[in-house]
Amino acid sequence: MQAVGIVAEYNPFHNGHLYHLQKTKNLTSLPVIVVMSGNFMQRGEPAFLNKWQRARLAVENGVDLVLELPAAFSLRSAEYFAYGAVNIMEATGCITYLSCGVESKDTDFMKLAQLTNSESFTTLLQKNLTAGLSYPAAYENALQSLAGTTKLNTPNDILALEYCKALQHTSIKPIFIQREQANYNDETITGSIASATAIRKAWSENKFSSIRAAVPSNVWQALEKEQGVNKALLWNLIAYNLRMNTPSQIAERCQCKEGLENLLKQAANCHTLTEAIALCSNKRYPAARIRRLFMQLLFQKERSYFEQKEPAYIRVLAFNDMGRQLLRQMKDSARLPVITKLGKYPENNQSQNFAEQLELDLAASDLLALLREKAEPAGTDFLTSPYYYKKQ
Repeated sequence: MQAVGIVAEYNPFHNGHLYHLQKTKNLTSLPVIVVMSGNFMQRGEPAFLNKWQRARLAVENGVDLVLELPAAFSLRSAEYFAYGAVNIMEATGCITYLSCGVESKDTDFMKLAQLTNSESFTTLLQKNLTAGLSYPAAYENALQSLAGTTKLNTPNDILALEYCKALQHTSIKPIFIQREQANYNDETITGSIASATAIRKAWSENKFSSIRAAVPSNVWQALEKEQGVNKALLWNLIAYNLRMNTPSQIAERCQCKEGLENLLKQAANCHTLTEAIALCSNKRYPAARIRRLFMQLLFQKERSYFEQKEPAYIRVLAFNDMGRQLLRQMKDSARLPVITKLGKYPENNQSQNFAEQLELDLAASDLLALLREKAEPAGTDFLTSPYYYKKQ
């Protein structure tokens, strides 16, 4: 049995995601496996709903199988986020296509991916970085110089390129689906399709009626009961880490480079996370990178935990009947251990990478539980089984 993959965060799942999912199924006539960020997002934020909630909502809306992208990859740059997700897809042994939602469907992303392997690109990239550009800006500038008028200034197009780079070493083929109506960073809900950013913003402003039109009914029911993350507590935990650690200790606990740890240390006396990000972000260091570094600090692990080269396991979060068939097949086809439920000592007889990645994922669940407006119990990853959605 073959399947098509989607990489997503579903934070939360909305009508745009539903459109992408249905379009993917119509184009391929294949079941869909989603590799989804766990409890911390690539833009450096705690998840709006926890991974178990988001996985359940996804399969209830048509996804066949949801797998977790470990925090070791979800809290990193677009390159490693994409690389980790694609590696999990390849490791299933049954995904033949990756469906990407993009703003610029006519762009030849595979050609651009090949250009990034050239010596000319490497030279231009280094020149731009030396000139003081941020990595994303230096990257885009180098591509424009080599490919003409191509612009990659939207998150989905940037990720599509990173997926294509990772796909070059696999047999998985990309397909591209044009995003409809709302862009990734749009902050206003104007119709039935809106960005997750706009939905989260509307929720924080109590504009619930507009949200209801932009999400499936089961997502609306979940959001209606949601209390969200305690932002004051989140910042206090980050500030505590900044105050208790020297710049060199900060650098040992997150992916700081070039003295960035000194800039982060200056944020210790800020009053809010928003203020701290404004202080630390600039032309060279985008806000998303600063947010990711702050989140990495919360884990209090060595930076090597966030520099893993490849995923060490396949973690199952939710599935339907078709997903159940795929899981049976993966017993033979998967080239990584498939985790459906954790035992008492899940890291026994496994590699160091396995143990470190799982340690981060368990910590991510406990951190998110603590950050809820009403703190939830720790250890839920040991008590929660993958959600099985059986259609009536």
